[in-house]
Amino acid sequence: MNPKNFIIVLISILLFQSCLDLRTCSQDLSGKYICKNNPTAVNYLEIKGDGTFLHYYQNGNVVLTDKGTWLKSDDGYCEIELSEWKNFNELGEKFKTFGNGILWINDKYLDISPDGNSSSSFEKLQK
Repeated sequence: MNPKNFIIVLISILLFQSCLDLRTCSQDLSGKYICKNNPTAVNYLEIKGDGTFLHYYQNGNVVLTDKGTWLKSDDGYCEIELSEWKNFNELGEKFKTFGNGILWINDKYLDISPDGNSSSSFEKLQK
């Protein structure tokens, strides 16, 4: 790799990492988070203080629930790992099951990807 390309790649990596480091990792993650990507569905994730979660999805007569445990990353990244995660957000009843799912903490959002909030993100309800 020539020096010019190396510098461009290095700067890109540093910029991407700095964007991740700007995330606000809320200390209190417990609460109810709503996903609003489907206006006809009720879709929320409840993060409980005891280390468990409930993912609830209802669209018409279809009701889906998922339960498991969660753990905040201790490796310096702003993320939580959910056990046995089923992502109802995009496909509803045609959901995919993941062994473990990762949601990125971004202030009041839990995001499906590290790129920031999207239509599939969960937004924390204010008390």
